[in-house]
Parts: sequence; structure tokens; C-alpha cells
Amino acid sequence: MIEDIVSYIALFALIWMFPFGYHLIIYSLGDKKNINQLVDDLAKEPETFKKKHYISMVSIGAGGLFSYFCFIYPFIRYRRKNKKITFDLFMWLNWIFFIVVIIAYIQS
Repeated sequence: MIEDIVSYIALFALIWMFPFGYHLIIYSLGDKKNINQLVDDLAKEPETFKKKHYISMVSIGAGGLFSYFCFIYPFIRYRRKNKKITFDLFMWLNWIFFIVVIIAYIQS
């Protein structure tokens, strides 16, 4: 029973690493509008955040910001301006992916 649950969790992490990796690349190397939209949706004071973390919003740093927002999403969910269920589901799945990876790292 427990082995089955662990297998399903591992399968989820194995499958979800591809959508997460794709979006990480899109935010890192794609158009700057993607990270701007994410910051506008989730930051407490978006303009102040953009000024303070400008260097993080360009190139590879944008992927780090995407990962940061995925990791803290349950704690800042109430701030979101994008109320779409698909965005909410996507961010929750990213958060679960992070937790699974952290637990797997601790257990290994």
C-alpha cells in the first residue's frame, strides 16, 4: 500500500518535471512580459518589487523568480490578481513538485 503511494508520488514528480522545466525555460529565456505578468500577479507591491529585484528579472534570474513564486505560492495565494483556476492549479502542482523533490532529497 505505502509502496504504491510512493510510486505514484515518484511518477508525478517524474512527469511534472517536464512542464515545470519547460516553464522555467520560458521564464528564463523567453520574453520579459512573462516574468512581469507573474510579478504583477503575485507580488505585494509589484513596482517596488521590480525596482528592487531588477537584476533578478532578466535572463536566468527570471527562472529563479518563477521558482521562488512557485515555492511560496501557498503563502501568497491571497494576493493573486489572476483568479483563473488553471493558474491556481498550475502553481499548486508546482508547489507539490517542490515539496516532493525536497522530501526525496531529505530521504536520500
